[in-house]
Amino acid sequence: MDTSYNSEIPTQEWVQERQNYIGGSDVAAILGESNYTTPLQLWMRKKGLVEPDPSNPVADFGNIFEPVMDSYFQDITGLKTRRVNKPFVHEEHDFLRANVDRQILNNGVDVDGTGVLELKTTTSHRLKSLDYQYPKSWDLQLQWYLGLTGYSYGYIFIYTRDQCEFYEPILEKKDPELIDEMQRRVIDWWNTHMVQGKRPDPQNEEDMLILWPNSSDGKVVEASESAQKHYQQLKVVREQKADLKEQETELKNLLKEELGDGERLVYSGETLVSWKSYSRQRLDSTTLREEKPEVYANYQTESSYRRFSVK
Repeated sequence: MDTSYNSEIPTQEWVQERQNYIGGSDVAAILGESNYTTPLQLWMRKKGLVEPDPSNPVADFGNIFEPVMDSYFQDITGLKTRRVNKPFVHEEHDFLRANVDRQILNNGVDVDGTGVLELKTTTSHRLKSLDYQYPKSWDLQLQWYLGLTGYSYGYIFIYTRDQCEFYEPILEKKDPELIDEMQRRVIDWWNTHMVQGKRPDPQNEEDMLILWPNSSDGKVVEASESAQKHYQQLKVVREQKADLKEQETELKNLLKEELGDGERLVYSGETLVSWKSYSRQRLDSTTLREEKPEVYANYQTESSYRRFSVK
């Protein structure tokens, strides 16, 4: 087993080279299936408008731990693997590439021929939030690799950092229709945004703050006709939201009245709602400021933000 830890961590040159192509970990962002990156943020990194994501301990752990996961996968499956030190490249579009974690070499009980091994470290909390289904972005990444390698199958092998637990390897067969759709959309995205240079539309608040982090003091913008319509639509939505919030509060109170001092409300053995008592400790900042102003001042920090308000 390779214990050269530094060899597992991506080099700065490799990170810079990623600006020139779309890899498996980029696909989910382009397709709108990433929880961490939007199309705009990916585009800005590819264009060099922002710095590449810096290395962090979680990512480094995943890279360093790969040889351990690979060795354990081989032990429990009987399959043999190897590292591939160069990317697989699409035969017509060289900006479509795949850097696989491991290549599976030999035949097994449920598989035949060469395959792809994708190694993932995560937490049990994340898997629990997904009802113990792995993220869709992992599925897209593996299918992307199968499309560019031409292999017919792959495994996703998961390790939870907080529980120090290996999960049963998950076998996936190649999905040609999904692969064709992914490649078509990614090629279109590349041509539109990377070749033609069109900026992707912002998707969330983080995107908005990346584009416009600060307001210009005193600047006033005259609303366009479309902005006026959006404003009117927003007012209607806010009124509907307020009505729904009022209904929600009323229904909650009716259920609380039914519960009384009970903790759980059940129906046919199924828990509908719970209303439990909890205790917590909070810092009394008001008293601290009054009684220990010098201490309070030492621990104050200043931050800036943009507040959006609707009149």
